[in-house]
Amino acid sequence: MIRTLPQKRILSTWISALSLAATASAVQAQQGSYDEELLEEVVVRGIRSSQQAAVDVKRDSKVIVDSIVADDIGKLPDVTIADSLQRVTGVQIQRTAGEGTSLNVRGMPQVLTTLNGEQFLSPWSITDVGANYGDIPASMIAGVDVYKSQSASLSAGGISGVINLKTRRPRDLEQGWTAVGSAEVSQGSITEDDNYNTNAFVGYNGDRFGFTLGAFKSNSNAANYQIWEDVRLGFVNAGGDPLDLNGNGDLSDRYLVPGGYGVSAFVMEREREGFAGSLQFDITDALQLTADVFYTKMDQYDRGVRTQFNGSNSDNYDVLRPGTQTQFATVVPAEGDTPERVINSLQVAVVEAPDFQATTQSRQNHTDALNANVELSFDNGGPFTGSVRYIHAEAEKDYANASFQQGTPEWYWVDEDEDGQDDPVEPFWVTVDYTEEYPTFQFEDDLSSTDRLNLFQAFADGTHDDATLDALRADGSYDFEFSGFTSIDFGVRYGRRDVDHTRFIYMTPTGYYSTWADSNVPEELWYEPLPGDFIWQQYPDWNDFKGNADLGLAPYEELRDQLISYNDFGPFEGWGSGVAALDPKSLDDLSGFMNFVYPGAQEFADPSRAYSVVEEETSGYVQLNFENLDGLFGVPFDGNIGVRVVETNREVVNSVYDQGAVPTEGTYYGGGYSATYGQPQGWQVMYKTLGTETTETSFTDVLPSANINFYPREDLIVRLGYSETMSRNDLMNVGEGESLWYQEYRVYTPDGNQLDENGEAYKVVTSPGGGNDQGNPYIDPWRANNYNLSTEWYFGEGGILGAGVFLIEVESAAQTLQEQRQYPDSDGVIRRSANIWTTQNVPASDLKGFEVGYKQALTFLPGILSDTGIEANYTYSDNDSGSVDLEGNSFPLNSNSEHQANLVLWYQGDKLSSRIAYNWRSEIFQGQVGLNTNEAPISLGNWSESAGYLDASINYDINDNIAVYLQGTNLTETDYRNYAQFEGQFRSLNVQERRVALGIRARL
Repeated sequence: MIRTLPQKRILSTWISALSLAATASAVQAQQGSYDEELLEEVVVRGIRSSQQAAVDVKRDSKVIVDSIVADDIGKLPDVTIADSLQRVTGVQIQRTAGEGTSLNVRGMPQVLTTLNGEQFLSPWSITDVGANYGDIPASMIAGVDVYKSQSASLSAGGISGVINLKTRRPRDLEQGWTAVGSAEVSQGSITEDDNYNTNAFVGYNGDRFGFTLGAFKSNSNAANYQIWEDVRLGFVNAGGDPLDLNGNGDLSDRYLVPGGYGVSAFVMEREREGFAGSLQFDITDALQLTADVFYTKMDQYDRGVRTQFNGSNSDNYDVLRPGTQTQFATVVPAEGDTPERVINSLQVAVVEAPDFQATTQSRQNHTDALNANVELSFDNGGPFTGSVRYIHAEAEKDYANASFQQGTPEWYWVDEDEDGQDDPVEPFWVTVDYTEEYPTFQFEDDLSSTDRLNLFQAFADGTHDDATLDALRADGSYDFEFSGFTSIDFGVRYGRRDVDHTRFIYMTPTGYYSTWADSNVPEELWYEPLPGDFIWQQYPDWNDFKGNADLGLAPYEELRDQLISYNDFGPFEGWGSGVAALDPKSLDDLSGFMNFVYPGAQEFADPSRAYSVVEEETSGYVQLNFENLDGLFGVPFDGNIGVRVVETNREVVNSVYDQGAVPTEGTYYGGGYSATYGQPQGWQVMYKTLGTETTETSFTDVLPSANINFYPREDLIVRLGYSETMSRNDLMNVGEGESLWYQEYRVYTPDGNQLDENGEAYKVVTSPGGGNDQGNPYIDPWRANNYNLSTEWYFGEGGILGAGVFLIEVESAAQTLQEQRQYPDSDGVIRRSANIWTTQNVPASDLKGFEVGYKQALTFLPGILSDTGIEANYTYSDNDSGSVDLEGNSFPLNSNSEHQANLVLWYQGDKLSSRIAYNWRSEIFQGQVGLNTNEAPISLGNWSESAGYLDASINYDINDNIAVYLQGTNLTETDYRNYAQFEGQFRSLNVQERRVALGIRARL
């Protein structure tokens, strides 16, 4: 806008420009041009100045935007970027092992992340849509802008917003040399390991040339203790509860029960390193070259031991016994052949578990990403300015999971009393109380030795994702005066993103015709290995530590000697004597570990999870900027109107394989002995890739936008914005194939080859119990209309009181829903149904709400209180995903909280500064619960309880160059607690520890 501004206003404008890394160049990339004339140089440091700079960015923008700004180089106000972003009005984050990682804006995770104004390739979002900043430390970022209303010049790809990360460039620095470094140590309230975080920055800003280079390295360990219960429906096959557990006299009740009862006690270690650099060179007075590089690398290890008392017996989840405490939940009406079902939630479980497993596990994520940019910009002071920019990015993410499971399975009968007959395994009696803050376990068995954990088996699998991004764009702006229009911005862009996703499973050459004297197998084949492809096992048979002479397996003495008694289960009581397990770090080397336990183990690619996607996007935009100082009814206004056209061409390559309960011989590996006569065990089958098939689709989006800002007074802005937006799909929902999981059950038939305890003949068949078929190459992208209205009162320097309402009309959304399908059993007969997760476009839904934000430096207070300040905001977000629960109530969109609030209090003195921040969210919808049942699907919601997080920091400047600081996060040790549909139905609990850090910063 060209209005005359007061001198104080001009000063604050350039405070903003100098303090934000890459603000000017980001705006150039996004909006076409900017004014490079620096009126004066101001060094921005401290909480007060960073708040003022963020307010100025919001005031100067032509769209609705909120910002966070680093207090100084490498000094965002929180530990992670996501933690800082949660303070922004309308931004909701999720935490993993205590750290903020993923987020949504106004309740929707379909957010586009850009880096210095262009698309950013992150290893955590190669196949996903939502932003995830788990591998990016706060020290690498100078500031972040959250765009809630969009203009045509902004990159398309976010439904509810665009988040622009900004790194520091040399022209943002003082003249000459700048150097900053910091080092800190930290420790959690539960984990004992010390952690460190170091970073350094050096920059030079000369007359025609400048550069910056920053690097970081850190290591952290965080508690990741949790209980996670998958939900099953108990007493289905019995037609109800014959034990009348709730004592109501009604034997038709069913119960929501876990598939197992246990604890996961893990510690997550994150090792991060990386660097960022920028070079700027003034080729001429009008021509500037900018080059950037941004590299991050993370090795994340989530190691620990998981325990589980089995929740099923003979394929029925009916192990609850008298003494169990339940609570009525609801009545599900009859549907088709499924009768009315009375559903009860579980409060205290008294369980007769047929077996117990202790699983040592190492889950790893290894990521690295390189984002590079070369830009040539032109500005000779005339009406035309422009830039040409090339982006290249590469990202890679490897996930690996190794598990070592010990136990005594239900079916493992041995002659314990040496009377010549095998004796069944004694069940485990355990009581689990879910009504406590942390569920407690009571049992009498000693699980710290191998006496009852004498068998073992090991598994390993993983995924590999890699992607490349190339983009070439040209942007221009031309100033003119015509009927209130002041300039036109325009540009074109071509981008190509290549993504490859593969999944591998370690299979072992351990298949036998029979591992015991099985009367159903010819005697000459007892203990003989299976031939050819049949020898491979996806899930190896249980082995005994004492070996097996019949199979030629020597005692596993070396493996048994490595066992330890693992007793670190955090706040979950009942595990004091410990559980026999391996050192989780011994599983880090998947290949070495699997070949130690099973010589000859190999990786096999899973064709159902293999796909590649190429998306080519060609876009162009034109945007007219206008301004009227005379205004409407005397009220000045400005704004823009424009359109962006995006054409997307998508190519999806899938593997072809012979999916089915009875695949054709020669099209798979494994399958067990039954595969030799045409009835393979489904869970032992790994399909062969028989070729590939390619699907090509394309779609065009015309995305108009309009923004107008009214200025009733110098300190008041009223903004209206409209835009049509789109966002790409999760590639899992585009490329994955059908993948089923299997279960065995008895079929009573006169030609059965086995007899039960009553002498009745039966046979055991394999049946699909459920699965996923989420890949749909033709799925439409997310599309929405975004409406915004806000009022902002800038009542003082760095002070703002703002309120806004928003409406996001989602015209096209993609949801995962369960669909009931029928498949033949392994003998070719269709008997049962299975619920399969699919991806579908669902009807339109709306997201609506309002937000209020307030920031002020309390300079009017007396004495030391005049150095304090406050930030507060509240967001209400209500939406409807188009899906409903079992009672007909609408589900919101995933990850959304209806209410969110922030309160930040700060003090900024000459040498001492401090900050305390509280963030609260109401209950969070985490998606639907996958209820495993062969009956008609029951739609249950997975909800996180409302929770608040308290963080604080204190900083002391010893002198102009040295400062020390103390920082605490999650001081109240708030945990994530989830319930399944009903508040009394426990779903999961993630323990999150308090973390305290002590550090020192130096600046030259």
